[in-house]
Amino acid sequence: MSLFNNLNPIELGKRLCLARHNAGITQETAAQTIKVKRPTVVAIEQGKRQVKPEELTQLAELYQVSCGSLLRPEAVHLDIRPQFRLTHDQAKKTDEWIASRTLQKLVSSYVELERKLQKPLRVAYPAEYPLTRGQLSEQAEDLALQVRHTLGLGLAPISNIMTLLQNELQIRLFIHPLPSRISGVFAYHPELAACILVNAKHPKTRQAMSAAHELAHFYTSRNVADISWMDGELGGTEYVQERFANSFAMAFLMPAVAIRRSYQDMVRDKGQFTARDLLFLKSHFYVSLEAIARRLEDLGILPTGKFELLKERGIYQLSKDILGEDSPECHTLNLPRYLLLAVEAYQQELFSEGQLADMFDLDRVVVREKIDELSHLFEEIEEVLHAD
Repeated sequence: MSLFNNLNPIELGKRLCLARHNAGITQETAAQTIKVKRPTVVAIEQGKRQVKPEELTQLAELYQVSCGSLLRPEAVHLDIRPQFRLTHDQAKKTDEWIASRTLQKLVSSYVELERKLQKPLRVAYPAEYPLTRGQLSEQAEDLALQVRHTLGLGLAPISNIMTLLQNELQIRLFIHPLPSRISGVFAYHPELAACILVNAKHPKTRQAMSAAHELAHFYTSRNVADISWMDGELGGTEYVQERFANSFAMAFLMPAVAIRRSYQDMVRDKGQFTARDLLFLKSHFYVSLEAIARRLEDLGILPTGKFELLKERGIYQLSKDILGEDSPECHTLNLPRYLLLAVEAYQQELFSEGQLADMFDLDRVVVREKIDELSHLFEEIEEVLHAD
């Protein structure tokens, strides 16, 4: 509790209030936990009554946050929850709460690292793309080509969309375990920039599709946060936006012109489109087997329903035997920008191994393996670079 006196009661009260809201805890429950009356909790959150060290420990445990995150003066505490269009499905509410809370914690940790290192993210985002009446699929194709042109991609496959979104668009992108039914999350905040979170439990090709899906929300509905579900069950305006995002993701990762050109070359060379060609396209465009097959069906290259027959005949096993497993990217510290910032902060002794583990919600052993080892390697390499 050495940091206990470094934060004024008003700021600490705000942080406790936000942590309680994020945890879905009532003031009455908080009061019972620290054995006081509810008005005392109100006073603590308003900064009118100093929280005691033992009370802070109890509340941090109740809210599932660390005392350090509440007490560090430079810690970032911003609320993005009001942006989300939450579902009316009671079975999904808990999953939504986990997803929004996870994104909020990861974003706050990232921004804290940047501020501590004095390396803020500088953004200049393009204007939003307004959806109009008409064919959503056509608008999605147009926007996908426009974005590709802006990024200088042409019709080339995108081997690493995660790096692309971070480096070229300055979007904060995270990979972290989420409830399995959730594929991705998007949110925007003026102080945080645009943020995308994809599910670490899903295969890499699914993660890529999820990232492209959330990119569509970045371009078309930036100020409305989004939680995307694997089942896609939405209605009304949300359904239109989700349909557009799905179409955009397919067009962005698999441009129609590139797909048709590849198909024509294959048929011209061999006289027919083969299973080998399907597997090649999957590998070439870094997408899932289902994604490439559905794209071929949408473009009229394969008959509708053909993929279902292919599944029955064992196309997945064939893909696995030839191309291997589609393993997931397991966590955010596998992304270069985060890893470089974390290593630098650790080397400067701005954050400990334990603090970094808490900030990115990772096991301490995982952080030690990534940060400590790389820190020593950096030091050795720097010595060589700067030697006379």
